[in-house]
Amino acid sequence: MTPLRSSVAGALAMAVLGCHGNAVTNSQIVAMAAIHFVNAVPDTGQMDYRVVDIASNASLFDADFRSFNSIYKGIEAGTREIRVFNSSTDPAISSQVLWDTTFAFTQDQGYTFVHTGFARVADQPPVRTVWIIPDTPPTPAAAQVGLRFIHAGAGIGPVDVNFLRKGSDTLPDTPLFANVAYGGTATYSLMPHDSFTVTTTSTAVTFTYYDTLRVVVTATGTKTPLLFAATVAPLGIPGYRDPLTKEDLNPVPGTAVPGTVLTALLVPRSVAGSPAVQFATPTVLYFVDKRPPNTAP
Repeated sequence: MTPLRSSVAGALAMAVLGCHGNAVTNSQIVAMAAIHFVNAVPDTGQMDYRVVDIASNASLFDADFRSFNSIYKGIEAGTREIRVFNSSTDPAISSQVLWDTTFAFTQDQGYTFVHTGFARVADQPPVRTVWIIPDTPPTPAAAQVGLRFIHAGAGIGPVDVNFLRKGSDTLPDTPLFANVAYGGTATYSLMPHDSFTVTTTSTAVTFTYYDTLRVVVTATGTKTPLLFAATVAPLGIPGYRDPLTKEDLNPVPGTAVPGTVLTALLVPRSVAGSPAVQFATPTVLYFVDKRPPNTAP
């Protein structure tokens, strides 16, 4: 086995030497922004989202209604052309452009690309459109997380929004965000992180969560009936040391992990009988706008 190891090591060394000092092959650092894509169109089939002016990994393919990327994808800073296509294995269909937009992306800035409105119901507002929303998450203080709300629920009127910790909690008389209309983006709100305890044994680490933050939405000016109570927001996992490997693991963002900032984006129910994947009730989709600080070296 020794000769094989020596051969591999020699080949790697020659590759490094062959590239060293060659100004032509030095990789240029590319200025990047970041983007979330979401398909919030409730009455049509799969779509593809991609940058077309340059080769880029910023894309979302075969996206059904409510498909999205919770974690940012990198997108090259500068003026980018993004097109939305029908998704199909038939080139005659997949080449059909449903939306074409050009936008100037700023380096180190995050954005949420929302495709929303009705596509197939003639003259029914709101008609299909695209929003590109700059994300400006705050930096939470110690023991805090952040959360904001975006209304992308086509066909849903203005709403009042609250963030509750438990299903048994009652709604306050004054909502956290009042009268948020379709297209509205509420500001980020800071709050204590969800509480938890940690149990460590020689073989495992267990997190027990006591709070479970969720979004509750009602029609403006009402507390009942609920439009919906969304599923629990992602709780995340605090950074910890694996007792078996002795490896320090960085935190996974969520409402139990201080420093996390999320967006909750309202999407409507599906239009019954349409080509969209069918959902009977509205809900919110959660996006990570800021990750908690790393804890591992």
